[in-house]
Amino acid sequence: MSELASGSPTPQDIAGPLAGVQVVDFTSAWAGPMTTRSLAFLGATVIKIESPVTMDSWRGSVHGAAPERFPDLVPGERPYNRNSYFNTQNHDKLSVALNLKKPGATDVVYALAETSDVVIANFSPGVLDRLGLGHDRLSAINPRIITVEMPAFGSGGPMTHHVGMGMTMEAACGMTGLMGYGDGKPVPTGTAYMDPIGGLHGAAAVLTALVDRERTGVGQRIEVAQTEAAMHWIGDELIAAAEGGEPWEPRGNRVRDAAPHDAYPCAGTDEWVAIAVFDDDQWRGLCAEIGRDGLVDDPRFATSDVRWQNQDDLADVIGAWTSGQDKSAVAQRLQRAGVPAAPVQNGADIWGCPGLREIGFLATLDHPEAGTHDYPGLAYRLERTPGAVRRAAPRFGEHNDHVLREVLGFGAERVAELRASGAVADRPAS
Repeated sequence: MSELASGSPTPQDIAGPLAGVQVVDFTSAWAGPMTTRSLAFLGATVIKIESPVTMDSWRGSVHGAAPERFPDLVPGERPYNRNSYFNTQNHDKLSVALNLKKPGATDVVYALAETSDVVIANFSPGVLDRLGLGHDRLSAINPRIITVEMPAFGSGGPMTHHVGMGMTMEAACGMTGLMGYGDGKPVPTGTAYMDPIGGLHGAAAVLTALVDRERTGVGQRIEVAQTEAAMHWIGDELIAAAEGGEPWEPRGNRVRDAAPHDAYPCAGTDEWVAIAVFDDDQWRGLCAEIGRDGLVDDPRFATSDVRWQNQDDLADVIGAWTSGQDKSAVAQRLQRAGVPAAPVQNGADIWGCPGLREIGFLATLDHPEAGTHDYPGLAYRLERTPGAVRRAAPRFGEHNDHVLREVLGFGAERVAELRASGAVADRPAS
């Protein structure tokens, strides 16, 4: 297990600020598990309720998924325990496998609700209520319970019953309309950007509700409509539209207050460096560094406004210089010259970043079926209670007995009855 920083205690020794908080987690895929991953990172006990009939989609199926999701590209005998998607978002959680359609399963959830602080799901609106697990029912059991629902769209509107995922929510919130190259074609961010945004909003909502409960003594129902959460990230454009301003026109990587402002090709396949020039001093520094001092007095580039108008010409000049060079070396040269620049990092670059390793962002975890690997932490840490990645993601139903017998205090006979009825499962349905 890696340490947070040189000389710091190991993650097992760190009590997070949510130590003692218990969360019942019905979420799946990315956004919801990102919320509960954040709560677990901060020390909460997260009990993930998994269906043996419809597994978390990020576990994949009992037969496996795309090979690249598995260590060494090998699904293995139980691929649902080896899927890197699931194992990256669900460390520090306990797994209990319940079939809520079988006798006794709902009673297990009710028993958990008695001593839990939060119940969270990212179903579409109304599903928790139909399962008999809505806030009204749970708060009758435990008035301090906080129930969080994370649908794609808010309840009560014309899109209430629509379901969504990161890519569709990006389009629905207007974000894809802001990106592109001016050819009228909307462009997504590339990797379900809305999911982690929704996840962080969900975690913030839970923390706010816990603070409020300290004041009032009672819990509450929270709805984190993920499309609405996403719109906070394009607030400037929404305000401009509401005030009757000109509609935003996508310009690729270019922005109106800097020129040049783009990504330029470097040595290797799909390797780039981002360069931005916001003032004339930076422009002179760029020209000197690329060995083209004469461009400073070129009338096409003499001011920021004319540089903006002639960026295509600039792209050819700068791209000819960056091509064939290492992207990190280019960025460092330009930074020393006072020019804002950075290499465009891919996953392998981030994994190898010495700075992230030094601060403990990457944690090495040993999973009994997936092996030993590095996993990313979260992009925040508190000074006195910094949070940590402590344990690998659970195997399917790994903590059935622990939760039923030690957390809930059920006897052996009752646990056996739950297994016999199919309410509790130790493996997914085939």
